[in-house]
Amino acid sequence: MLFRTRTHLRGLLVASTLVLLATACSTRGPQATSADTSGSLKTGPGVTDTTISVGALSDLSNVFGPLGRTMVQGNELYFKQRNAGGGICGRQVKLEMRDHAYNVQTSVAQFSELEPKVLGFVQLLGSPMVSALAPRVASTKAITLPATFSTEWLNKDSLVIVGASYPGDTINGIQYLLDQKLIKPGATLGHVYFEGEYGSNALRGAQYAAGKLGLTIKPIQVAPTATDLTAQFNELRTGGGVQAIVVSAGPRQTASIAGLAGGSGVNVPILANGPGFDPALLGTPVGATLAANLYVTTSYEPFAGKSIAAQDIARTYGESYPDGKPTTFVNYGYAAAGVLGQAMDAACKNGDLTREGLMKAVRSLTAVETGVMPVMNLSDAGRFPTTNSYISRVDAKVPGGLVVVKEPFSSETAAGFAG
Repeated sequence: MLFRTRTHLRGLLVASTLVLLATACSTRGPQATSADTSGSLKTGPGVTDTTISVGALSDLSNVFGPLGRTMVQGNELYFKQRNAGGGICGRQVKLEMRDHAYNVQTSVAQFSELEPKVLGFVQLLGSPMVSALAPRVASTKAITLPATFSTEWLNKDSLVIVGASYPGDTINGIQYLLDQKLIKPGATLGHVYFEGEYGSNALRGAQYAAGKLGLTIKPIQVAPTATDLTAQFNELRTGGGVQAIVVSAGPRQTASIAGLAGGSGVNVPILANGPGFDPALLGTPVGATLAANLYVTTSYEPFAGKSIAAQDIARTYGESYPDGKPTTFVNYGYAAAGVLGQAMDAACKNGDLTREGLMKAVRSLTAVETGVMPVMNLSDAGRFPTTNSYISRVDAKVPGGLVVVKEPFSSETAAGFAG
């Protein structure tokens, strides 16, 4: 079995219907097999004559469990399709996945176990986990794609961020609300956020946008374990209340805020970063409020997107996981794996599948296309590869619960944010 997990996330092996449209600097969908033609391929940890092992450390059972599971499924889909087409560099890719359950000590132990066995990590989910493991990632040179979009991780050795930043997404989302006249000039916005490099980083974006656009931000910090935000919601209502609420937290916090707003007749837009929405919320009592008021800002297309790539992913997802419950993170997981896959193709072409060779290959990618994310330039470790964001609305009738209302764009305010 090529994909070994501890949570039995297995799908049927499916043949790819997606075709490579790329060169070493551009990819859209899984590539055809890339064979070792150098005759003297250098290899390092995780690479044998027949396999390339890649790790994933995710949260499958705690704060971001539903999102983490679908992100892993997106990773799996991409590598299954590549393997069905002959693999990468003439080798089959093995995905080694572990569930850290949003526990830092568990993630550190799992990294120690997997790191000597893998070329790199296609996923590291959870801000506290990234904080704890960043020094180990740097010292081992194990290329790692953190499932986080914080400016804190720019210029960190061996960390490769895929997508737009939390501040950038937040700025674009606020600009959208203003452009659509969902909030008025001079409005006060509440911002419910997690402490740490996710929520606090997104708050920096909100505060930057407020300063540029003439708005006011009322920040409210919450813990990941908090599920009843009555006190925080009441604080938002003081002093004249707020005209919109930004949520840079988890789905449970989004649900609590939406439920309290709906129950008290506070009918204002709610803007969430991607990790703040889980379509399972639509089957709860807060579903109606979310459908009426929630907007989600991400740098990856939602599962029910209309692009050819999104439709192909949705079709193969249904074949592989007939009982799956997709979220927008299927597409992000697929795209992140595609970026790593393209980097491995470039490293193979260069004759160097060591960790150093893979990093050099990553920084050679200047126009990466995945089909479900904006075109990305990964050449500069000090900049995010894109500043473009999708804006989506809730729609309980579609798989994944989100539909695009604004195609990827970068506001002038977001483009000017330097981090």
